[in-house]
Amino acid sequence: MPQVAIIEDDQDQARLLASWLHNYGYQATLFVSAEIFRDSYQPEKFDLLLIDWLLPGMSGLQLMKKLADDPERPPTIFLTSLDGEDDLAEALHSGADDFISKPINKTILMARIRAVTRRAQASNSKNRNFEPLELDAAHFQLGFAGQKQRLTPAEFRLMQLFVHSESTLFSREELADSIWGDVHKAQEGRALDLLISRLRKKLAAFDPSPGQVVSHYGQGYAFQRA
Repeated sequence: MPQVAIIEDDQDQARLLASWLHNYGYQATLFVSAEIFRDSYQPEKFDLLLIDWLLPGMSGLQLMKKLADDPERPPTIFLTSLDGEDDLAEALHSGADDFISKPINKTILMARIRAVTRRAQASNSKNRNFEPLELDAAHFQLGFAGQKQRLTPAEFRLMQLFVHSESTLFSREELADSIWGDVHKAQEGRALDLLISRLRKKLAAFDPSPGQVVSHYGQGYAFQRA
């Protein structure tokens, strides 16, 4: 059974996450502070770390920076109420593998967990290659067949979700929650439609195209490889 460390001071939130994980075949161990986790840290014990950013005392970001140089560190996902593009960049540059804004959507969380654990098993490369696609988190770039496209942070988050959960159908609400941490943005204006349109144009700019974002009427979107 995969082992997950949850470093979260909100015990109600931590127990809810543990319950979700248990239902999907994961075993969770709870830590109420970064200090407690650090003092008992044994990388071989865990397959994944879920770290709250705004912990009392040592913050999740400070903990991440202390663990970043450990070659045996398990893949890590930040859980946080922060949702700005600068926050995403800081989380990724600190060495985290992903970033989920609160309130946490169970479907998105489990998709991200499957994605980062699968990536860790497949490769330890800095830019996390997914042949034939390459996602470069440090520069928000999508690479394919020797070509590169610069993405905005929101486009990068969307492409991350699609590539890591290939062929998975996501509702508009799930996409909005993953990108902005706000399900209401799925119906407010045309922000999601414009974002998907821009990403489609950047995918089409590759020659040949690596794949496409496919819409399923009334259900949502999925990424389909070429």
